[in-house]
This record gives sequence, C-alpha cells and structure tokens, in this order.
Amino acid sequence: MENTTLILVQSTADLIWSDLVKMAQSDDCIVLMGDAAAQVPSSITTIYHNIYCLTNECSLLSDDVKDQIQEINYAQFADLVLKFKRCISLK
Repeated sequence: MENTTLILVQSTADLIWSDLVKMAQSDDCIVLMGDAAAQVPSSITTIYHNIYCLTNECSLLSDDVKDQIQEINYAQFADLVLKFKRCISLK
C-alpha cells in the first residue's frame, strides 16, 4: 500500500464522483460512507476494484453495484486505515 491512497467518500454530490475519477488511481482503495453508499454510480465499480462499504451501510447499496463492493465491519475498516500513509476524504 506504499503508493496507493485510501479515499473516503461521504457525499453523493455529482461533483464528488467526478473529482474521484480525476484524482484516484485504479489500484486505490475507496470506502463508501453514509450517503455515498446510497448513490454510487455503477461506472465507479467498473473503474475501481478495491471498493468497500461498512456493514451497517451496505443496505443502502443498489443491487447493480452490490456484487462489486466488499462489505467490511468497523474492525476491518480500522485495519484498512492503518495500512495507508495517505488518506483523502471527499465530503
């Protein structure tokens, strides 16, 4: 995880998704939080393969993206965060 970034997406604004595509590399890890889980575009799941969602927010995911997003609990989220030197929060 030396050269990758952890990106926390917490908003559903269209601008957030376009900013994500502009800045994120295909091997970066993305965690969907809060409202972001409710409206993640399916195009995001085709570009990025390391997408996570907290267990208690997975019910917000649409059926067309559920299979491409990994469900994680809070302990797994904490372990994931500790693996990165860089983290970006998009709100």
